[in-house]
Amino acid sequence: MRIARVMVGLAVLALVISACTPAAPAATTKTFGMVTDQAGLGDQGFNDTSWAGLQKAEKDLGGKAKVVESRENSQYVPNLTTLAEQKTDLVVGVGFLLTDAVAEVSAKYPKVNFALVDSVVPADNVACLLFKEQDGSFLVGAIAGLMTKSNVVGFVGGMEGELIKKFEVGYRAGVKTTNPDCQVLVSYVGSFGDPALGEEMANGQYDKKADIIYQAAGGSGLGVINAAKKRAQKVIGVDTDQYALAPDNVITSMMKRVDVAVYETCKAVSEGKFKGGIVTRGIAEGGIDISPSSEKTLPKDVLDKANALKERVKKGEFTVPATEDEFTAFTPPSL
Repeated sequence: MRIARVMVGLAVLALVISACTPAAPAATTKTFGMVTDQAGLGDQGFNDTSWAGLQKAEKDLGGKAKVVESRENSQYVPNLTTLAEQKTDLVVGVGFLLTDAVAEVSAKYPKVNFALVDSVVPADNVACLLFKEQDGSFLVGAIAGLMTKSNVVGFVGGMEGELIKKFEVGYRAGVKTTNPDCQVLVSYVGSFGDPALGEEMANGQYDKKADIIYQAAGGSGLGVINAAKKRAQKVIGVDTDQYALAPDNVITSMMKRVDVAVYETCKAVSEGKFKGGIVTRGIAEGGIDISPSSEKTLPKDVLDKANALKERVKKGEFTVPATEDEFTAFTPPSL
């Protein structure tokens, strides 16, 4: 009986201790949100790639991904504010067009983590995700210089500025390296969300004997690809492997792994390791490459030369120009 009384007493004591011990906090699900630029989802490139990074974070990290689409610049601040007010753990602004908006909203919500793709906001709560676009553009330019039959190639950019200039200049440097006598036509749409005008720009270049056009124009670039399809011409994709959009026309794409950068930022937030500041990814960091489909679309000798140049860029044997002044001073590497 005494043993029974002792056992009952111990059981009661255990219940009291259990009741007084605070429960372990439940694991919270992280939320990852993004605001698109004016092209929105469905651009088959920049915004879609960013969204793929968030979706991977949702799947792999057990988080919750959400997106707010923008169609004009005036929506950037309200859209970012909406996600910040919802206490989203990471708010991603997709593209340099959101620079001022991210600067404004991140200052109002210093406890919210932000990421900005392709631009810089110097704040402790903003991770700035940058890329060496000129390096990948150099590679596809080298391919265009080797593949052209007319000795005229083209470039169609979205909005003219420092960022897209890196694509243009790197491309021209690549063409100059493999085919110094080749002419490069350059046009800018003035928007990342106008495929009709993108198609018109491309038609103008094809009319001037360009037989390959590299587009770095977001949603407007879909018009460039459409022009290539209608005219049975060649085109170079951007940001993602755009081969599936026009298998008979896309000869390669410049891969810009925004998805990887966004996913890794989500992972840092999930692990409590988020840091503001600049992170730049190039070929060496796995942020820039040419598309996997290049292996089936390019002649072996062209692909081999492109891969050899990629290794030399990776090793730092020469520096690809990113500005007009740097291009003027650029001496192509010997092949």
